[in-house]
Amino acid sequence: MLRELLAHTGLEPNKTAALLGISPELFQEWIADQREIPFSIRNLLSNVVGLDLEPYLHRKVSVNEAASVAPAIWYKFRGEQLVPEDREFVLLVRRLGYSVNELEELTGAKAVGWRALFQSIRQQIDIQAPPRLQGLEAANMLRESRGLGVGAVGIGEALRGNLRAMGVLVIESPIPKSKLEGCCFYVGSRPSERPCVFANSHSTTWFRRNEILCHEIAHAIFDADSAGATLDFYSRDPSGALIEERADAFAQQMLVPRQVIQHIAQRNGVKWNDISAAQLGRLVADTHAEKRLVLRSALEGGFVSRPQFDSLMELDISDIVRKYSEHALSADEYIRIHCDADEWRGKRQTNLCSTSLRLPSAYVNAVVTAFRSSEISRGKAAEMLMVDDDTFRERFGSDQEEE
Repeated sequence: MLRELLAHTGLEPNKTAALLGISPELFQEWIADQREIPFSIRNLLSNVVGLDLEPYLHRKVSVNEAASVAPAIWYKFRGEQLVPEDREFVLLVRRLGYSVNELEELTGAKAVGWRALFQSIRQQIDIQAPPRLQGLEAANMLRESRGLGVGAVGIGEALRGNLRAMGVLVIESPIPKSKLEGCCFYVGSRPSERPCVFANSHSTTWFRRNEILCHEIAHAIFDADSAGATLDFYSRDPSGALIEERADAFAQQMLVPRQVIQHIAQRNGVKWNDISAAQLGRLVADTHAEKRLVLRSALEGGFVSRPQFDSLMELDISDIVRKYSEHALSADEYIRIHCDADEWRGKRQTNLCSTSLRLPSAYVNAVVTAFRSSEISRGKAAEMLMVDDDTFRERFGSDQEEE
């Protein structure tokens, strides 16, 4: 089954083995049914491929059957707008999500509050309503249930911590060669699976990633559980327009609902009929949302006209936003101000294969902390950071030896 499934999804065996940190020779033996796949590897493969392989490992599977059970995620890679690296990066991101989930299970840090909340939202939303209305109502429910509507202020500072507190895996990492902007999928086996949302941090601002993460949370609530995963590219496929419309509305309502933009505008003395570039920059900084989203909310809220919207969209307010928010600084600029901001700088890149991923600092810190407190072995820590043992020793020392 593994051979047929990989062939159908376009994942080349040797490349897949390298991306997963597995010996290509051993992987070929598994494919040829010359050796049984260990249970731990079955779980890893099932999560990164997106299909429970267990029912298919001990019997012959035809190419047609493999096609019929191939996860929906891999059908999304047939668009002409995609590049070959997209497929590899998605596999790496799914592996990272699997490792983050595994680490939290091993260290007892796993939360499950998302499950009841997502189910409640799905049950209360009228699926016959227009997609945009569904998105707005779902966002209102999540904001209220998580206390994100208090004070009518920007939620960007609290967003990631809030999502993690209810058990959602949140990953941000740069993947420069990919057109993937964000994605959402579930990791783990039922009934203990959990949602993972990812935002590509390459050439995107913190403000833009706030919207991407909210967009992917909408997919986590409505779509990814049944679709296997959702993928969002810089050039979106119009065939999923209604689903994307719902997710876009959800993201806008999460970040800049009418009451938030109205309150922040009043606090800063904004005159909507004569708004300046400085005032618009302050709105972006305080709402924690990028200019386009702020202006779209203002337009739909009746604060600006269409001609105003078009005119304001032409303004370059990047320097103004940098004046009011450190989040508008580049990574290098931020680190120069906060010299200890990235303790793991230079120690975050994976090296098991030619396709490399820069891991989030918080995740690297969590893995190294678990290793140094003897919660995981050195080999397991290296595996979770997707580096070889020698690189792990060089970067983080070897103050704990294998027993």
